[in-house]
Amino acid sequence: QIIKIMHKKIIYLVLLFYFCFVFNSCSSDDNSANENVNVDDNNSDNNSTSSGYIPQNYSLIKEDNFNSFNTENWSKGLTHDSDPTIRMKWNKNTGGENLLNDNYAGYLMDNNVYVKDGMLYLENKKESISGTDPIGEFNYSTGWINSLQKINFNGTENGIYIELKVKFPKGDKVWPAIWLIDDSENRVWPPEIDIWEYFGQFFRTNRKDEMWLRYIYGLWNDKKDHSSALENFQSTYNSSTQFHIYGFNWTNSDMKWYIDGQLVHTKTKGTEVPNLDWPNKTMCMVMNNGLMRVVDEGNTTFPNSLIIDYLRIYQKDN
Repeated sequence: QIIKIMHKKIIYLVLLFYFCFVFNSCSSDDNSANENVNVDDNNSDNNSTSSGYIPQNYSLIKEDNFNSFNTENWSKGLTHDSDPTIRMKWNKNTGGENLLNDNYAGYLMDNNVYVKDGMLYLENKKESISGTDPIGEFNYSTGWINSLQKINFNGTENGIYIELKVKFPKGDKVWPAIWLIDDSENRVWPPEIDIWEYFGQFFRTNRKDEMWLRYIYGLWNDKKDHSSALENFQSTYNSSTQFHIYGFNWTNSDMKWYIDGQLVHTKTKGTEVPNLDWPNKTMCMVMNNGLMRVVDEGNTTFPNSLIIDYLRIYQKDN
């Protein structure tokens, strides 16, 4: 009789354990489902792939992870890929469809723009090219892209935060940049916002290894420039071998630059930039590698690339 009672108790305990286990498993699944339901779709990036550096009350409006070259976002070179009348303002005397101006040494080639392993490469090569536009002999080629009439925005009208994960090339002669230009119907130059403009050597000076953060404004024959340089850039960030996250926040009152979430520079409307000259135009992006014509190769190695892992653009919520 005692054995029967013990046998029943064991069966009861086993059944009790089984039901408790099933109930807890179902309860956990329900909680997970509820957490997913509560995710804000507009900010899903903040809960999955976000860097964690996004300003509060900003939502993702454009993302390119460069799994392929997306022609809905970009054109190669200085012109729009389907309408050549939409183009950057190259120098009419020294530039052309494949050269912005003669400050640059590299002739623009579409093959120097490519995607590999989920990253965009804009490459400088050392090679001999007989240029057709402009006509001339070139010792280098380079890669450029633009977002004319594809990706554009006005941070003064509605705050914009641009974030990129990037490696910048190094070497005395390199001159890569990520910048904004006028993308309105009757585009003019300036304005120009050089978000990240790296100089291996700054023209014919002794200044080397500097990242420039600048805003060019005024008129083409009377331009003004507010610039700030981060010195010893490669030495500080090892940015040719290490990816960093570069952020730029443009609003109606200031422009702020960030590296890995750390504020590195600010331009304030009415302080560094006069109120009347604050940028208030629809602007698009230009990303290019480049080579400085008047600087010797020095320690520059070829080929070298500006490498972009991703671009994300966020807009301030209304």
